[in-house]
Amino acid sequence: MASYRVMHQMQDVGFRISALYRQQQMAIGILDLSTKEDLVETLRWYTENMNMPLYVITLQSRIDEADWQDEFPDVNFIIFKLPATTGEYINAFADECYATYFLVVRTDSVLVAFDGERLMHLMGEKNHPAIITPVMISSSLEILPTLRAPYIKGRQVDPASFTPTADADVEEDNLYPVMELGLYDRALFQRLRSYDTLISGEFYQAMDFGVRCFLLGHRIFTTRALAIQFPRRISVIEDRSLCDGVNRFYTKALSVRRIAGKNVVEKWKPYVDKELLNDEVKKKQVMLQKTDFFTLMKNWKAPESSE
Repeated sequence: MASYRVMHQMQDVGFRISALYRQQQMAIGILDLSTKEDLVETLRWYTENMNMPLYVITLQSRIDEADWQDEFPDVNFIIFKLPATTGEYINAFADECYATYFLVVRTDSVLVAFDGERLMHLMGEKNHPAIITPVMISSSLEILPTLRAPYIKGRQVDPASFTPTADADVEEDNLYPVMELGLYDRALFQRLRSYDTLISGEFYQAMDFGVRCFLLGHRIFTTRALAIQFPRRISVIEDRSLCDGVNRFYTKALSVRRIAGKNVVEKWKPYVDKELLNDEVKKKQVMLQKTDFFTLMKNWKAPESSE
């Protein structure tokens, strides 16, 4: 795992000690992935409009610590020495934020809808989702097709894409969090073992966690109660090419088949991680899995039109 350190907000020692004994309801993690100007503008907006702990996940080479702490004394900075995967950034944020829920956003996006009451109600239900993913809006104000449904093409998983409904009261299942953005249940996220940092590609890393949620009986869905806009993007393009660690995804996602009510382990060739298959899938996952990918694909309720 890539090394990082935390520059905490400037506060008195008594406040820090008392914070150890209480858990915040929600924290916001801001991925610093664009310009310095975007980061400044983003921090100003969130400090003025969202009364909750803020964390910036950034690189050591992108930040002058003294200047940033002086300008934003109420913001925490998680500073990585070297570039890491998006999942590693989020895992670190989840470890550090000590909140019941956490929201992940980016500096090149703007939060345009956040119905806190509705979101907390959804997260507070008995069968609440692991993640609520946002509706994403382009610079031309078009809703982007960021719903994903399970689909296999040949021997590779190639999710279908759909545009979220215009109905504000509907929650639509989403196979995984596109760009890994959304509102997470922190305890559940960590219980599900967070993002797999041995998978280098964001697409496969996000899909690995999303599929894991569904196979173990937890939903991910999108609702208009949470929405972001990309001021300079007209689309979201995923790099779906094979990456380091891709065999880990396929081994976890497709090696367990549910036959006659029982879980059976079958290799999904040619994408097999033998060590993972023997040490984790055969010993643990086969006993925990509630469904299989093929049943998930068969029963998935997708919108009427795909992109």
